[in-house]
Amino acid sequence: MDHELFWISGSPYAWRAQLALEYKGVPYVSRRLDAGKQEHRASAFLALNPRGKVPVLKTGDTALYESVAIIAFLDRAYPDVPLLGHTAQEHGHIWQRVSEFENYTRDLFDVEIVRPLLRGYAKDNPGAMRASAARVYDALGWMEQALSITPYLAGDDITAADIVALPNIQMLRRVAVRPEAIEMELGLEDLGARLPALGAWLSRMETVRGYDAAYPPHWRS
Repeated sequence: MDHELFWISGSPYAWRAQLALEYKGVPYVSRRLDAGKQEHRASAFLALNPRGKVPVLKTGDTALYESVAIIAFLDRAYPDVPLLGHTAQEHGHIWQRVSEFENYTRDLFDVEIVRPLLRGYAKDNPGAMRASAARVYDALGWMEQALSITPYLAGDDITAADIVALPNIQMLRRVAVRPEAIEMELGLEDLGARLPALGAWLSRMETVRGYDAAYPPHWRS
């Protein structure tokens, strides 16, 4: 199968799909879009995903979007490096972890912290930002507990749960050291110090196959 991945540098959702491809060793053609030029709003891209969002994985005449759906597709198409387990029990447990992150953890990061800091309105309500930041540690509590027992979120091996969670947490860490975040004393600049099991997991994930290749290129500058 020939694959094309449409992505934007810095999108944690595109990063998920790219990391899954790289970790599994699946060849693909990279189609990086320029968000500044609104290339994700161009008619050619909207024909692939009418929502105008990345990632999109194009395989032949089929375009698949939504990062978790892409990971599930890749795991069925390329099972030699499994991300969704071998047994029914493993499969269910991994999906449970993915669902926990998506339903109870991710939105707190994205909606209440990352988005205000990136879009420049965080300082409009510093009190609300500090309250949201305080809740981050509670939201990450289940991950800290899981990672104090096993090296990865769903057991001894890297799974879709790790691939899904990592980019959003790395985005949170990136915005947490912005000057305005420090000025507001959000207290998120060193998650690993307060959540040591999570910190150790982050260090492990930064060494996995494909991490460097999938790392957002504009973050390097």
